[in-house]
Amino acid sequence: MRAVATVKDNLKPKALKNAAGFTLVWVTAKIAHRVRFTHSAHLPRSGPVLIVANHLSMSEALAVARLTIGHRRFPHFLAMAEVFSWPVVGTLARWTGQIPVERGTAAAAGSLQAAAERLELGQVVVLYPEGQLTKQPDLRPGPGRTGAARLALAHPQVPVIPIGQWGPRPGNRHLWHRHTTRLVVGAPLDLSPWAGRADDPEAVRAATDLTMSTITALVEIARGEEFDEPTPVEPTGTQ
Repeated sequence: MRAVATVKDNLKPKALKNAAGFTLVWVTAKIAHRVRFTHSAHLPRSGPVLIVANHLSMSEALAVARLTIGHRRFPHFLAMAEVFSWPVVGTLARWTGQIPVERGTAAAAGSLQAAAERLELGQVVVLYPEGQLTKQPDLRPGPGRTGAARLALAHPQVPVIPIGQWGPRPGNRHLWHRHTTRLVVGAPLDLSPWAGRADDPEAVRAATDLTMSTITALVEIARGEEFDEPTPVEPTGTQ
């Protein structure tokens, strides 16, 4: 099993490299999607931030990245480890300090530790609470896994900013379709009733449910209409 290196061991805060990362992600995002969002005061201009969003496709992370960069912040995504072996994409992910997740292994917990280190350095971390692409036929946000809530409750001083997005479609046949992606930024989540209770399963589940219901409401704003009654899909894990 590959150990997850600590951020502090690998972080290289070089101004030129950061500027190049901003430019590369911005240009790539502009090519992949027509991104529509309104600048929001909810996303802090400095200090640690945890962004949580729904997960529609493999490419929509670029839209979230463009929104974040549009607010003068640089995002660090938790992404499946396989992405880091892809040509070009993997190199960009490593170069810009994205965080690999070894799904289904004992090393998976190390990704949350790496994310925590990013937060401690005052950076922006982006996490998809679903832990996978949305599985619902109507593309509503699915059940949330508990990783995002555990990270948030362990760092109660960090604002948790929900984002709902609509537009991208799952599947390889949509990868080269330049969809319009609409993103809505919500107010910071109030997780104070469960602050510091990252090891309490009931608190973690309650925080997860609040996170997902808020994201769903934002997605409905982004799509311009509410979803019908949901079709339940069971979560497949806890990360």
